Amino acid sequence: MTRHAVTRAYGCDLAVMWRGPDAWAWLITVAGEHVASGTARTIGGAQDTALRAAKAHTDNGGRVQLPLL
Repeated sequence: MTRHAVTRAYGCDLAVMWRGPDAWAWLITVAGEHVASGTARTIGGAQDTALRAAKAHTDNGGRVQLPLL
């Protein structure tokens, strides 16, 4: 059974992780910076939601303010 999946889509890194019974967390980052995250009841739901959030981020200009050193 898959408990962690990572991929790249729309210029974002997407990760889906198992977090217990009926809980899957998803996380989107760009260049290591948090863009969006959430939870879903199934791995498929988490993957679909993460993909939609990555596309929405790209469609809205896809800008992330990176921290200044």
